[in-house]
Amino acid sequence: MKKKGQFGYQRNRRIFSTIWFALLLGADCFMFFYSRHYFGTTRNLFTIFFVLVCLPVGMLGVSAIMHFRAKGCSPRAHREIERHVGILPGLYDLYLTSYSKNFQLSHLCAAQGCIAALTESSSCDLKAGEEHIRTMLRNNGWKNYQVKIFTSLPKYCERLDSLNALSRGAEPEELTALMALMKTLSI
Repeated sequence: MKKKGQFGYQRNRRIFSTIWFALLLGADCFMFFYSRHYFGTTRNLFTIFFVLVCLPVGMLGVSAIMHFRAKGCSPRAHREIERHVGILPGLYDLYLTSYSKNFQLSHLCAAQGCIAALTESSSCDLKAGEEHIRTMLRNNGWKNYQVKIFTSLPKYCERLDSLNALSRGAEPEELTALMALMKTLSI
């Protein structure tokens, strides 16, 4: 099973949540209709179980829908990024959510006060995404971070190369905590 931040995470979660949703919904409906047929009425304990199980099944359904909306990083972009990422800590397949918009990021990396991200989605609002990340960083105690979201893979790879040159002597604890925050903000 892929972990959050790894390449292929969104695809893996999409399959996992869809299968579990279908299985639990089928089992829940079977329990309700079979007990109704067996007892001849809906006034039984299994109807209460049916209603109680509907909430987690619904949450799995919402999770499946959200993971279907998040496309993740393309294999072509993954191959290109892997050639340039070097020693930088990075995360793949992030889907950040805010109150008004969602931001699909194929890859995100950080080095010494700079965060760079790549989106392959044409509908991603870059300015709002950058501001959302800055706000979340400020709310969690990180100030003065530069955030840039790229739509061009070649320009993003150039930025990765320049961040690799900057990252000599970076504090790994701070970057580890920053990557953990980014995972927390993503579905």
